[in-house]
Amino acid sequence: MKFTISKTVFLDELQKIIGPTTSKQALADLLLISINNNKIKMITTDLDITLISSLDAKIVKEGKVVVSMKRIFSIFRELPDSEVDVEIDKNNLLISCEQIEFKINIINPEQFPKVEEKKHTSLIKLNPQDLEEMIRLTAFCAGSGEANYVLGGVLFEFYGGEFKMAATDGKRLAFSCKKLPANQTEIKTKISFILPSRAVSEVYKLIKERTDNIFLSIEENRVGFDLKETQFLARPVEGEFPNYSQYIPSEGKEKLTVDKKEFLLALRRAALLTTSDYQGVKIELKKENMTVSKQTPQMGEVKENIKVKYNGAPLGIGINPNFLIDVLKNIDESEVTVEFFGTDKPAVLRKQGYVYLVLPMKI
Repeated sequence: MKFTISKTVFLDELQKIIGPTTSKQALADLLLISINNNKIKMITTDLDITLISSLDAKIVKEGKVVVSMKRIFSIFRELPDSEVDVEIDKNNLLISCEQIEFKINIINPEQFPKVEEKKHTSLIKLNPQDLEEMIRLTAFCAGSGEANYVLGGVLFEFYGGEFKMAATDGKRLAFSCKKLPANQTEIKTKISFILPSRAVSEVYKLIKERTDNIFLSIEENRVGFDLKETQFLARPVEGEFPNYSQYIPSEGKEKLTVDKKEFLLALRRAALLTTSDYQGVKIELKKENMTVSKQTPQMGEVKENIKVKYNGAPLGIGINPNFLIDVLKNIDESEVTVEFFGTDKPAVLRKQGYVYLVLPMKI
């Protein structure tokens, strides 16, 4: 195997597919590089997530090699921005750039897990900007503990001409809905699966700033995202996601309208005085005023008044500030509306195609 490639181009591709190699799985640090039909193909996998990348280069000789991703990534990151020659030299991979020459040990390709590449079947066309926004507004809600593995993932649903996503950790819930591209064939049988949060995070990194459509395939025990030069494969979570729709209330009448930035900053300041034992902040609402306050024993207190529009009865409610901070920092709108249903009911932030609800806390 021998090829020449730009340091920047190769490093960018390594960056795209490095995710699975950061896993704690035994063989996760392996990178398979193969050359066939004048294309370089690189594969990383931890068996749950697989990334396959294809790129062009000056090909001299075909072949394949397995190396440590961590080692080759570190080497390319420190090389000058120039052309790099890569070739197999006996039991080493020779990497040459200007006056620099690295020889690194190679690994028997038989040790690399067998990866069955995606078959282009049952494709669903997705708009990358829509998918990026939906992930950004839902994935942060997924649970992080292992008590309920299903809640550690994000639900994807397809039916008719719609695409829905939902995530919850049991204390808050996010739901997003978008129309599928106009030229996508109507989906007559409901399709749904749950992707682990880590897999969703990898998809998000791949699609950011992308403009071309993405093609999704769903096969038994595997979900694939085809981005032309990059393929992403993941094993979905087994289990049944909660019926989230039953927790989403009809639109409420008592609404708070507030400047997003002012609200976000007030919550961040109040959160400075929270602890694991005293997480909640108090939000008090009156007709044209909202007070965000926090009092913590042995630490101190903070109180901030904000001019708002509120059409309900006076209300005081306890909220985990981080739950509101998470959604406010991901929303593009400069002004947000939050619905309240009482001190013991969820607060609901709603906008077109999106619902976010958070349970109250005792103060």
